[in-house]
Amino acid sequence: MRRAKIVGGTFAAMLLVSPGQAQPIVEGPNVFVFGGLFQDEFVWETAAFWRPHYEENVFVGAGYQNFFADLPANFHIGIEVGGGLRLGQVSSAEVWSGFVLKNAGLTLGDLTISPSATAGISVVTDTIGVETKRAGRQDRSVTALFYFAPEIAVSHTSLPGFEAFARIQHRSGGYGIIAEIDGSNAATIGFRSKL
Repeated sequence: MRRAKIVGGTFAAMLLVSPGQAQPIVEGPNVFVFGGLFQDEFVWETAAFWRPHYEENVFVGAGYQNFFADLPANFHIGIEVGGGLRLGQVSSAEVWSGFVLKNAGLTLGDLTISPSATAGISVVTDTIGVETKRAGRQDRSVTALFYFAPEIAVSHTSLPGFEAFARIQHRSGGYGIIAEIDGSNAATIGFRSKL
């Protein structure tokens, strides 16, 4: 219940963001690269990046987005596909696809801050870190789980079509819809470029 309230609060905050421009920061198609560390707590604890909860496992990945529709309140919807490597105690690969919802953002001087969230399906070749322990308590495979990636991006007027971002790379059973598991969570940073 607490997590559901946090998710709801996050999207409510996104709706209240006052846009600094009518177009998305990175409109149309774009590509991005990102990477970071897995942590051994649950999804929303990942945002507390200063906590000493990191595993010796890393994530590196890349993806493609294409925004195809404008929504009210300067939101934009698109598709995202991506793939990455989960490296450390074991090695595995991850692929995901889903829909991305992005707000045009709030402009402060030369900087624009833009929130987004991607939701879809993630498939991995093997579990890693605390996810392996959690998967051991399941009576089914957790190869395919829900994918969720909340993100905050920042761009500068001197670099149009380019942004840096912080993202939570999360896969789980979706509050029991697929399985009762908070799979893996990585705190990542990355860069995105318009095509």
